[in-house]
Amino acid sequence: MSGSTGIRLRKVVNDDSVRLVVGRPRRIPRRKREEVASVLAQDLLGTLAVTDVRRFSGRYGSFHVLLKALRDTEEWRDLRALAAESDILATLALRSMAPFVLDVLDRTTPLPADSDGEKSLNGLIALTLSVWQRRSATDMDTLVRGVEELERGAGAGDAREALRETLRPRLAAVVEETRTHARLLTMMKEMLPSGNDESFVEEVFMEYIRDIGRMAELLRRSGEIQHIIDLMSQLDVEYGAKRDRVQSFRPSEAYDLGLSKDVRHVLPVELLKLKDPTLRLLFFSQMLEGELLTYQLRGLDWSEDPESKKGPVIALIDASGSMSGPPEILAKAFILMLAKRMEREGRDIKVILFAAEDWKLEINLMDRKMVARGLLDVMCRYFEGGTDFNSALRVGLETVQGKKWKGADVLLFTDGESRMSDEGLVRDWNEFKRRTRSRIYTLIVNNASAGGLEKVSDKVWTLPEVRWDVEGSPSAIIKLIARH
Repeated sequence: MSGSTGIRLRKVVNDDSVRLVVGRPRRIPRRKREEVASVLAQDLLGTLAVTDVRRFSGRYGSFHVLLKALRDTEEWRDLRALAAESDILATLALRSMAPFVLDVLDRTTPLPADSDGEKSLNGLIALTLSVWQRRSATDMDTLVRGVEELERGAGAGDAREALRETLRPRLAAVVEETRTHARLLTMMKEMLPSGNDESFVEEVFMEYIRDIGRMAELLRRSGEIQHIIDLMSQLDVEYGAKRDRVQSFRPSEAYDLGLSKDVRHVLPVELLKLKDPTLRLLFFSQMLEGELLTYQLRGLDWSEDPESKKGPVIALIDASGSMSGPPEILAKAFILMLAKRMEREGRDIKVILFAAEDWKLEINLMDRKMVARGLLDVMCRYFEGGTDFNSALRVGLETVQGKKWKGADVLLFTDGESRMSDEGLVRDWNEFKRRTRSRIYTLIVNNASAGGLEKVSDKVWTLPEVRWDVEGSPSAIIKLIARH
């Protein structure tokens, strides 16, 4: 076994959730329970190699027969394929299967005992349990003979079929459960900012698995989460091509037409395709293939300093009841998209959810260990309560008073169902902006009115409906921030 496969095996077998189910007292001695779990894990991970069948059957007796029956099922092969995708999936599959296998081996789960083969199988299970309890090495030959007699007997087929029929329902349930977990884990990795390290996302996923209530809520909202991911993808496309580093110059003079994937300089005639559902797919296909008709640019613009450090970002998100429905979905997609983009920009970011005057929730995304947990909790939170702009902006102002928030970009995402009425707060914000060179951007959804927020905002976007074209996309805010 190579070093990497050995590490995977230890990680799976030693997971707390596996140790908990294996450690539950049984008639099977603990040492044997741990061995059985280890063998199951090796087979799930595709690393089990039985070179001496006689020795293996003498050591494990009826488990040797049960393992062969498992391997004969399509469901076990499906489970092995899922386990190959992730250590977490392998761990969850083992956690679910190990107790059931041990139930069969210590006779907690009864098997049919009608035919001679089925009776022989039950006899071998009883013999194996007795040998394991005696812990005598001289009993190896006894188990070898018991396995050989069962496999060579006329009722061997009945015994194998009895095992498969007992195992299949449980296997099918575990496969479906593991597939669900795989989908949720994929969603989380698509949603959450992780850079080049997804380990902390996996740790948070396991925390949710261990918390039945939170996991149930995550499952209930999986359709909504997929909608959020789809919306993130749309915003990502509208954002434009990735920039891994800030360029020291950019072309600024249009001199020709050509084909490219540069959405920023696409011809207006191409954007008309986005208004038709069929042509919209063609637009995205051409964009990915670099086949959009775009302006070709040249010239230098040294207005951006590649060495300048960009300020932090504070997002004030309206989480009131009036935001429920499409605005809530858009707000959550916006939060996740913003978090991912600002991570790429290397900028500090804090998200503050606000509703009624006495409620707020702060997520400090500068603490990477808390990022995934905080964002996932927001995804599972229902937006409810009233809206209070004055309270939200007061909280925001308190947050940015420290030196580390100098030059901050402040985002306010709301449906505008409130009024900015505190003139003193307006003066304080404008004074803060003047003193620190900070900016406030506001996005209003499902409303054409800014509710007085224009008094403190450098720019206001309004979406009277939760629909937009590329030019009016919410991603324009993120793009604007990324440039400053």
